[in-house]
Amino acid sequence: MTGLHDTDIRLNDSWQLTQAAGGDAPLCSELDCLYQNIILEALTQPGDLFYDEEFGWGLYDFLQSEDSELIRLELAQRVKSKLEKREVIRPGSVSASIAYSGDTFQIHSSFRFLDEEEDRTLDVIVSPVNVEVVQND
Repeated sequence: MTGLHDTDIRLNDSWQLTQAAGGDAPLCSELDCLYQNIILEALTQPGDLFYDEEFGWGLYDFLQSEDSELIRLELAQRVKSKLEKREVIRPGSVSASIAYSGDTFQIHSSFRFLDEEEDRTLDVIVSPVNVEVVQND
């Protein structure tokens, strides 16, 4: 799991590798790297990362789910528990709310890194066929 002082290759909006004008891969570091790692974890199924079987939120489990209070509670709990396990997220700052429109779940989560005063937000859409993170720039 990425830590607070790590560096990684910066991915584009489609979560693909990019190339800088000089041919090198651009990098992200510290909080930006950590936020990118959280997004990647949201899009990953547990077990997909061979060296960390626990990495991944498992939101693909909810593809084609019917809306119910139990499903909403399970989605919110899964998101909150995955965010709360990170030591760099301020305890008690994690929240998750679930909305349902048509056949799509909208997950709005917020949290705060230990070194920050502002909340970060992460919105995820779980449709019948895909899981997508919505960038809030």
